Amino acid sequence: MGNSKGTYRSPLAAALWSVFIPGFGQFYIKDYITGLILILFEIALNIFSHLNLSIYYSFLGQFERARSVVNYEYGLFYPSVYVYNIWHAYNAAIEINNGLKEQGIKKPKKMTSLTGPLYGLGLGMFFGLHFQILKSFPLFQSPVFNGLLTGLIGTIIGYSIEKLFTSKKGKIKIK
Repeated sequence: MGNSKGTYRSPLAAALWSVFIPGFGQFYIKDYITGLILILFEIALNIFSHLNLSIYYSFLGQFERARSVVNYEYGLFYPSVYVYNIWHAYNAAIEINNGLKEQGIKKPKKMTSLTGPLYGLGLGMFFGLHFQILKSFPLFQSPVFNGLLTGLIGTIIGYSIEKLFTSKKGKIKIK
């Protein structure tokens, strides 16, 4: 996880790169080995779970077919790898910045960990995919749309919980 140039890395940019393509946030922070491993995991999980085929059928409106092609034995690992990828890129960027601050190179801006929203995203996607919570609504009969919506709801809940328990300085409040 080296940052040999000694430059500040934006944790938000690292997380967003990881949202778009797992492993790219790690490339952004110059952690090439971890990035490559995460890309390979993402590709393998997509292939073995038939996730892209399910997405394809979802966009065609063939929700029953989208549900039937997903291999849940592999598909349920996808949210874990996806969320870990985002969490790792974000927090590794913070570690890099803290190391640079200790060396006196450049002080990073105030940051939060985003742990709550990322756990919420992972749990929401897991429960949305696994339990098909919203399948009574026509659009959300697809495991993909269902997982994304419950992931979004989980993210909002996780963010709210993290904000509730953290102070303005980003440290956990202890009563």
